[in-house]
Amino acid sequence: MPLDLLRSMFTASLLIASPLTAQAPTTPPTAPTTQRQTLPTIPAPAPVAPRSPRTTPQSAVAGSPAADAFAAIASAVQRRGGMDDSMRVQVAAVSEALMSELADKTLDPLVRGKLLALQAQCAMWLRDDVAMDAAYGALLEINPSNQTVRLRWAQQCVAAGRWQMVVDLLYGKTWAPAIDVEAHIALCEGLMGIDKFNDAQGALNTALPLPTRTGMQQSRINALSARVQSLFAEFTKETAAVQRDIAADDLPVVEILTTKGTITLKLYEREAPNTVAHFVEHIDLGTYTGTKFHRPMRGFGVQGGDPNTKENSGASASAVGTGSGGWLTVDECARDDRRGHFTGSIALAKRGAETDGAAPLTCGSQFYIVFGPAEYLNGGFTVFGSVVDGLDTARKLTAEDSILQVTVLRRNEHAYTATRLPDSSPTAYDHPQPWGMKTASNATASKVPNTGVLQPMPAPISVK
Repeated sequence: MPLDLLRSMFTASLLIASPLTAQAPTTPPTAPTTQRQTLPTIPAPAPVAPRSPRTTPQSAVAGSPAADAFAAIASAVQRRGGMDDSMRVQVAAVSEALMSELADKTLDPLVRGKLLALQAQCAMWLRDDVAMDAAYGALLEINPSNQTVRLRWAQQCVAAGRWQMVVDLLYGKTWAPAIDVEAHIALCEGLMGIDKFNDAQGALNTALPLPTRTGMQQSRINALSARVQSLFAEFTKETAAVQRDIAADDLPVVEILTTKGTITLKLYEREAPNTVAHFVEHIDLGTYTGTKFHRPMRGFGVQGGDPNTKENSGASASAVGTGSGGWLTVDECARDDRRGHFTGSIALAKRGAETDGAAPLTCGSQFYIVFGPAEYLNGGFTVFGSVVDGLDTARKLTAEDSILQVTVLRRNEHAYTATRLPDSSPTAYDHPQPWGMKTASNATASKVPNTGVLQPMPAPISVK
């Protein structure tokens, strides 16, 4: 979690129950013994002024042991610059303590609001969306007009790739000037995630203009607008492809049973025949059964399919993420009819090239599912299908979750045999990355003039 958001949440916990001057409609959303060493004798240093003692982290609620413990953890997170597994164990304990204190029905509403804000932050650290929703929902029950709570909730849903929840929280609301631009930016991201690109551009167009926007906000708006324009063009092609799929009604269907539930896929055999055959071959050989989703990327996607992650594989910990399933196959990402990366798309992972991108001809058994649009990966990775059911299940997967079984529910009457290439250099499949890809779309975003005026979409679109 970015530190600036963490700091803002910790600060907001002191004020979270206070209403803003401008009020929003009250309608609720629809839709974790060092060994002593003998040191050599060294000359005594010159006298220096004594250090000030380290101040105790400030608690949000006086007299609350849970709030005191939260303050200590928040301070540690800021010092370390992040959260590790051992700290998450501590956070879970603090969360339980907060819940115990919140069970007191006689709590003052202001105190309850502050404790709920801490509980929401704990849920975010633990990546527990259910607990986060419960905490934020309870905060809005205390003060339905608190726009800061609603916006923070939506921003955390953006971070988790929960696009429809973002839209439900933000769409149609009127915002105080101090947070209007941030709210419209978050709404744009939510609408992009559910393929409403025309509405996403509209969200940017209706944000308060300069000088209300900061320079950083304007840069973000420019970059988002460029993404919307690029995605609109991609989605126009995707809509036509979807209509062909519906008319033909012949796509192979695959069901992945995981420890979190079932994910159902349709496979784009027309546009990626070799990749689909490669994937089906691995299914038939049992390559995926028992593999873990070793690379969850919160809000961006999840990666799995490495045989080295099986419990009986005998692979070392350092080998996790390097397995190809025995061979490589050719790319199909440069085809004129290639499919794009949209919410729920599934593609083959590739090894990283020396430059910022993916090495060609390195597709193995590993695959990834994206939780939102990732157009900057187009042309570098082969999309060969999409999730038709179970995307929420995919979002819940962690590195401890595994594939129990993969079944081809429907296939066409031909052999599924792909081109096989030797795998002579087993290195990590550490791509794709949700950042840092130097592609044409990112280059375009950086060149959008900082005028404060956004161009409208070229035409309305039909959303699938």
